[in-house]
Amino acid sequence: MTDTYDDLDDLDKVWYQDDHLLSRDVEVDFGIDERPVFDDDPVAMDSAEVVEEFGGYDEFDDEENVVGLHGHDRLRSGRGSRRKTTTLLHASTITIGVGIGAIGVMLTLVILMGRLLTARQMFFMAHSILGILIVHAFAGGLGTLCTTGDSRLEDRVRKLSTSSMAMIAWLASVIGTWLVYPGYRADAPPGADLALYPRQYLLRTPNLRFWETFAMEWSVHVGWITPFLATAVAFVALRYRKRLVADFQVRKMLTNLFVIAFAASIIAFVLGALVNVAAPNDFMHRAWTP
Repeated sequence: MTDTYDDLDDLDKVWYQDDHLLSRDVEVDFGIDERPVFDDDPVAMDSAEVVEEFGGYDEFDDEENVVGLHGHDRLRSGRGSRRKTTTLLHASTITIGVGIGAIGVMLTLVILMGRLLTARQMFFMAHSILGILIVHAFAGGLGTLCTTGDSRLEDRVRKLSTSSMAMIAWLASVIGTWLVYPGYRADAPPGADLALYPRQYLLRTPNLRFWETFAMEWSVHVGWITPFLATAVAFVALRYRKRLVADFQVRKMLTNLFVIAFAASIIAFVLGALVNVAAPNDFMHRAWTP
């Protein structure tokens, strides 16, 4: 074996090995730790050890001085593309969320300043919109709880849907109980128009008393089951992802709790809608006082 150096300037070391059996020269580049890496070596092309070893060089600022292997540039470009895509998606999601929030605030200010709606009507509208959003959050959460997949997309949809349903349920319950319901249950002063006081109107009408004594009471109390159960499901989905995917019994239990939470919200919504049809809604035109 003889060591011969070529005139190439871009290689630090070139080793020519005379192979008398094959009558050819094999060119070897010395890579990391002075270990030879053959150009035609199939092990150096897609070896898992090589990919793992050179995976850390993405963090280097001076990547030009790092000796790259065949296939490593493709792996590095794939990682860079995924990072750019993820960053773009996050930025788009944040931009859309901020834009929707800003539009909602502007519309609210325009409506209130122009007196297009009363405060009670605004709260009632917000309560109704949150009830519609619960349906969408439930659909996304149920679809991921019933599957055994463990992809990143399914995990993110599961976490987003369950946590969104919990937050929406809390907002809907708080707005309905402390901002909408007080106007409905207000006591009518002597000689007042009962059309402005729906609870008193139902109680003083014999054939409509059922809607207050049963329907409205159940609507108020059953509606509070949803935020508690939805919060429990969201906590497990956020905290115990691997256990949730691997254990069928845990996933079945969470699915049942999620369905019960949604069923409670549907019962509260239907009963509230029936009461809203039976009772007069003129109370929403009254001045709102906390």
